[in-house]
Amino acid sequence: MGKKMLKAAIVGLRHGHMGSIGTEHPGYIQTFKGLEGVSVVAYCEETEPERMDPARTIDPDANLYTSLDEMIDKEDFDVAMVGLPANEVPAAGTKLAEAGKHFYMEKQFSRRSPELAELARVIRKNGVKVFPGYPWRFHPAMKELKGIIDRGLLGKPLSIETRMITGQVRPGSRDPGAFSYRDATQGGGILHHLGGHHLEAMRYIMGCEVKAVQAMVGRPVGFIEEPLEDVAVVAMEYENGAYGSMHDGFLVPKGIPSLDGFLTYHGMEGWADWNPYASFGLRVASTSPEWNGAPARTFEYEPVPYVGYGEHDWFKNYVTDFMDDIREDRTPALQIEDALAVTRTIDAVYESSRTGRRVDIDYTI
Repeated sequence: MGKKMLKAAIVGLRHGHMGSIGTEHPGYIQTFKGLEGVSVVAYCEETEPERMDPARTIDPDANLYTSLDEMIDKEDFDVAMVGLPANEVPAAGTKLAEAGKHFYMEKQFSRRSPELAELARVIRKNGVKVFPGYPWRFHPAMKELKGIIDRGLLGKPLSIETRMITGQVRPGSRDPGAFSYRDATQGGGILHHLGGHHLEAMRYIMGCEVKAVQAMVGRPVGFIEEPLEDVAVVAMEYENGAYGSMHDGFLVPKGIPSLDGFLTYHGMEGWADWNPYASFGLRVASTSPEWNGAPARTFEYEPVPYVGYGEHDWFKNYVTDFMDDIREDRTPALQIEDALAVTRTIDAVYESSRTGRRVDIDYTI
């Protein structure tokens, strides 16, 4: 017996992670179209409706809309894939939640935390399931590391650090005029583009929230729109007493490899190191008596390719799980509250950089 069929709608086609309606640039459109038990029945793009033109050939049975209100009013669907600029997500999410529609939303979810907090209130009031697009905790290496830490094999948490340096925002490279690099639409630079991913992954590994931050952000490359940032350097104290650091930047010139990143964790009894962009997998060393065999080990992973966002099967798997959450009325592994916690941390980073002070984070407001 197959899975219960879910009808899906695609909301927004301007986000780079959505992909094109054809297959030359795969993204979330291809992910949703390839899911078992999911049928894409409608597309909506209010600002640049010409982006839907290929759907007339690729998806001739799907209905096309230039108004989200009209689509909600006329279309029968269970779940939406939302890929919109940050300034548009809260309003669109509110409309979907009030209509009783579940939705997956790609980051960034709002320009600042107050509007996301209001969206969270509407989501809770209407009882819909929402999954924010933070994928890194679902990578096999991250799940392996989390299991090792939770078993106590690395001892008391001491510190965690991440780095991600990618291509510059400048003419001829990342277009400075794109909505992803404008204050009015995105509300942040590298912190919104990549920092949210790392902050969510770090809180997942630590098992608690960031207590306080001390940070500096700036625009040394200089093409990204002011006041947005090319680079962010953040020091963190966690609620469990451990410390963290994050260094993200749009710093690599076009023409050379643009992805440079790692995650390193230190505990009282060992360490772990992972570079998702290099050939090696997760490296772990421990002095725990329960750590049988060699003190240091490497866990290798061979992702299975597929056509869709991320192009590796583990990206598809967590979206599949969310569809099953809807079918079986389960609580999703990620929820709007997780996105809100990350966004409040980002807000604190900006405040710390602006004031030059340590900023404590209040998660109750």
